[in-house]
Amino acid sequence: MTVPKVKLGDIRLGITNAFARMPFRFGVVTMEAAASLTLELEMTVEGRSVVGYSSDLLAYKWFDKRPEKTPADNVADLLWVVQLAAGIARDLPEATPFELWRQLDVAVDRASVEGGFNRLGASFGVSMIERAMIDGVGKALGLGFRAMLTKDALGLRPTDVFPELAGMSVDDALPSTPFGKLDLRHTIGMVDPLTAADPFEPAGDGLPETLEDYLRQDGIRYLKIKVGGDLDADIARLEAIAGLLASGGRTIAATLDGNEQYKRLENFAALMDAVRSRPALDALYRATLFVEQPLERSVALADTLDETALETIGLPLLIDEADGWTSAFREAIDLGYHGVSHKNCKGVIRSVLNAMLAARHSRLTGRPGDYFQSAEDLTCLPTVSLQADLAVVAALGIGHVERNGHHYFRGLDHLPEQEAEAALAAHPDLYERAGGRIQLAIRDGALSVASLDRPGLGSTVKPDLAQSIAPQDWSFAMLNTKTAI
Repeated sequence: MTVPKVKLGDIRLGITNAFARMPFRFGVVTMEAAASLTLELEMTVEGRSVVGYSSDLLAYKWFDKRPEKTPADNVADLLWVVQLAAGIARDLPEATPFELWRQLDVAVDRASVEGGFNRLGASFGVSMIERAMIDGVGKALGLGFRAMLTKDALGLRPTDVFPELAGMSVDDALPSTPFGKLDLRHTIGMVDPLTAADPFEPAGDGLPETLEDYLRQDGIRYLKIKVGGDLDADIARLEAIAGLLASGGRTIAATLDGNEQYKRLENFAALMDAVRSRPALDALYRATLFVEQPLERSVALADTLDETALETIGLPLLIDEADGWTSAFREAIDLGYHGVSHKNCKGVIRSVLNAMLAARHSRLTGRPGDYFQSAEDLTCLPTVSLQADLAVVAALGIGHVERNGHHYFRGLDHLPEQEAEAALAAHPDLYERAGGRIQLAIRDGALSVASLDRPGLGSTVKPDLAQSIAPQDWSFAMLNTKTAI
């Protein structure tokens, strides 16, 4: 098909406060509430007016972990970069979706750095516009995300970014049809209870609360385990998890998340050496697939990874927070990394290009999957954010996906009732009604996502921005009350 020309127009933003049912600690912060931002983008596709949507949490202390920045500063910065991206996008001339993304990516990255913001945060601003644009293109053309790639509706030109991809197509890297089912990889946060015997404040809402609950009730087969940089505490935590798994006779696969807790790879290697020396952790180590971002982002891509440390670790490393710009994964490959995380909040087209890079470099080594993408996005919330991310993961062909928004937040309670009901009606495979609420339907540790393969970016329910808060009327103090909107 002829690649459509797109003109981006005005945006509207709305914020909804989402309050956690369980506290979540990552790095140095414990989150109990977050602001969810929804973006509505007016655009024309070949002269036809259409509206696209994107949504995401304004996650503080992840995009920018500088200690001098408060959580309120972080949220303000994220709102700033989205509005910056929106202004740049509106002024771009009509072009193909890929050309618009490319221009926006370069301009927002430059402006963010000049404005004292960071490149990972800049990616968030770009991705909010990019996702809404892709959603609108798909709806205008009647195409789901994988079909947009197949029919070149986005006008991808991979060699404009990575000349080494000459001769490759998207079909060389992705399955021909999106996956209809994805295994859920349950994250064990650093203060998450493992069993009912652990000290914690029960939510008492009838939903699973402990790791033991999730293993038993949801049939979880994949785990993501966060470590905190304290060797003794991490070993004790890992042994407790391993003991729980052994007592239930459960066969699982796992990943470790280093959370940028290390300045030197040798220090993380010391943890892994301790893990490998303990018989009680042997099964857990053998079940571990890879390690996510152990090094702090300022040093993660500073030099070639130490070979001795890598040998001690014995597992492939991937970048997550260090993937702050479009070429970061390509640079990481040269330094010894083998993986990169997919997150819609970092960019959809970036993930497609990274999938192609992984396929090419695996082909060069002759080992399928030697270079890879993982699916990581802890607190994607329904509907727009979660469904868009799952639609992309399914198209990328990543078989298991980190998901824990359903653990920290209660079903679709953060949404207006009519939106939750509409989501259940449109996606009875993904959602269910249980215990008087609408929630994710987890069956044998997996999510059914087949219904997301429809026009747009997995999003079918029109958000009602009239029931949200305009950014100028919102304040961070609203997250300190349980009076949700």
